[in-house]
Amino acid sequence: MTSAADMAPPPIDLRFMGITLAQVRAILVWLMFASSFYVAVEPAPADLLFLVVLACFLGSGLTLSAVFVPLILFLLLYNLGGFFSFLQVAGDEKARMFVITSFYMAFSAIFFAFYVAHDPLRRMAIIRNALIIAAVIASSLGVLGYFDVAGLGFAFSLYWRAVGTFKDPNVFATYLLFPGVMLVQGFLLGTHRHKFISMIGLFIVLAALFLAFSRGAWISFVVSTAIMVALTFILTPAAGTRSRIVLITIFGVIGLAVLLAMLLSVEGVRDLFLDRFTLVKDYDSGEKGRFGNQLNSIHLLLEQPLGFGPLYFQKIFGQDPHNVYINAFASYGWLGGISYFLLMISTIMIGFKTVLMRTPWQNWAIVVFCPLIATIFQGVQIDTDHWRHFYWMLGMMWGLFAASTAYVARQQRVLSLSETRC
Repeated sequence: MTSAADMAPPPIDLRFMGITLAQVRAILVWLMFASSFYVAVEPAPADLLFLVVLACFLGSGLTLSAVFVPLILFLLLYNLGGFFSFLQVAGDEKARMFVITSFYMAFSAIFFAFYVAHDPLRRMAIIRNALIIAAVIASSLGVLGYFDVAGLGFAFSLYWRAVGTFKDPNVFATYLLFPGVMLVQGFLLGTHRHKFISMIGLFIVLAALFLAFSRGAWISFVVSTAIMVALTFILTPAAGTRSRIVLITIFGVIGLAVLLAMLLSVEGVRDLFLDRFTLVKDYDSGEKGRFGNQLNSIHLLLEQPLGFGPLYFQKIFGQDPHNVYINAFASYGWLGGISYFLLMISTIMIGFKTVLMRTPWQNWAIVVFCPLIATIFQGVQIDTDHWRHFYWMLGMMWGLFAASTAYVARQQRVLSLSETRC
């Protein structure tokens, strides 16, 4: 089969001490994603490395496609809306940094769309390896911190929840979704080279995800994993692989049950789990609760085309919106809010289309789409704006869509030529 790399222009074979430019780029991208486990400071190491990666790719190594127009247009309008909203509070330094961060996030999504589209098989493999290693490191620190091993609790836990090297346990837990689902998929497809090590890594990631006690992340992981298993089972053409998927899923559920039983045998873990295992907490309900503030904000937002201004929802209602769609209108105005809705809808549509295309990287499309769509819907429960991993998945999905569209069109042209010659 022919990959997107065969359709791309030939790489520039620049060498320094025997290392090609392509290898340097691969190393830098790997380092960027591998360092993503540490975001306790801003800019994080991954942010700084992204600038190096970007400079290394200037001029070549990226694939442009007309299918990126919606992604670029909606992100541009989204951020323009944020800029116009910022003009109302132009003297606020935190609001200024919010706008700058928003532009950076959007740009990173566009870059990784270009990056993945150029050579999906090789480049997604680089990202997968680096993200799984980063997730295992972050998870290990989170678990050690939660149980205060060697006095690490002060550094890697927060609010009696595992937080690892993140600032917030909810962001930490959702960061683990994508690498966690990739690890599960590897067992379903039998692609792990070191199965025992991969199994240990998966259990560490799942333990950290559980100990972060993020209700939204728990639901997102279950939903994204279930969809991934279902899609992989339905779309795989091999009967042997389907049998493997059924067996691995059964053993996986049993293993997960054992892991939960072990964790819940600890009294402190069990008590916090029972406290968190509810859809609506006290601070969610009531006129001044999370949901009450969201409802009260709607009529105000309908009267203010420019929104409240970046971060000003919190100043008006005393807490953050905890809903990325309401925040889109509050911090980015009508222009930004509508653009964000359209971006999410179009992403879901192209994601489904990409997953159903028969390409050499179809399994990559599945494993990106599942946690991405779960995070999109999780945005109703939490503000996912400025989550690096969300924008990375967003870019990857559009990159896979561009590569898949080009691949299918090329296959159809080849088929048409063959039929014409016959």
